[in-house]
Amino acid sequence: MPKTYRGSCHCGAIRFDADIDLGAGIRRCNCSFCLKLGYRKALIPYEALRITAGREVMKDYQPTPLHWPPGDINHYHCGTCGAHVFSRGYLEKEMGGDFWAVNVACLDDASEVELAAAPIIYEDGKRDRQDRPPEITAYL
Repeated sequence: MPKTYRGSCHCGAIRFDADIDLGAGIRRCNCSFCLKLGYRKALIPYEALRITAGREVMKDYQPTPLHWPPGDINHYHCGTCGAHVFSRGYLEKEMGGDFWAVNVACLDDASEVELAAAPIIYEDGKRDRQDRPPEITAYL
């Protein structure tokens, strides 16, 4: 069951509300983006996230075609503190179109108990197989 969480970047310039069902799982991926940033994400429908402040400081990183088809994903981070708060992507089959991947480390009011109770879903993004875990997951 989704719950509305408030979130922000480290300096608080970007703020958002997101309806997230942590019971659906937190995703840990081994793609170069997620791995290098320690990105732990919850996938939610596009309409489930509302940016309440900071659009003017948001920076958009789009990976090169080597890493992801251009235009398929936008990674948003704060231009002031650098925190990566969420990404916007498009998956027709899995998410019904546009979706958000919220960095759960940026949820201000998710309790330690809620985060610890959330199932972990491993993704083998390194091999473009997000629907299955990599052979080794301990480092994620």
